[in-house]
Amino acid sequence: MASEGTATGATANTSGESNTGRIDVVSLIVLVSYPKHYRIFAEKELVLEILPNASDSAFVWFGNYSAEKDEHPLVYMDVISKMIRLGYQISAATGGGGNPAIGDNMSTHTSHYILVRKRA
Repeated sequence: MASEGTATGATANTSGESNTGRIDVVSLIVLVSYPKHYRIFAEKELVLEILPNASDSAFVWFGNYSAEKDEHPLVYMDVISKMIRLGYQISAATGGGGNPAIGDNMSTHTSHYILVRKRA
């Protein structure tokens, strides 16, 4: 996800030495019916901070994390709890039923969370 005009999801760091003014943005998409089926869209370094034991094979789609590809994923509520402990705040959240156009079962429920962390 891009933030403030960069492709990395972080503000520009002109000094190269500090994280002053950095904003970390993470998108978490969950298939709630299956608590271990979720995807995290963020810089790989952020995902590894959140999930330090994530397997390399779980990083798919341009480096984004897919819990379905991980051997021992946490359930999504544990991921959200860990992110809050790391200083993230839920900036936005949405939810809805499945999408039959892409073969989703309408009895499933998906949620999308945007979590943001500002570093001083």
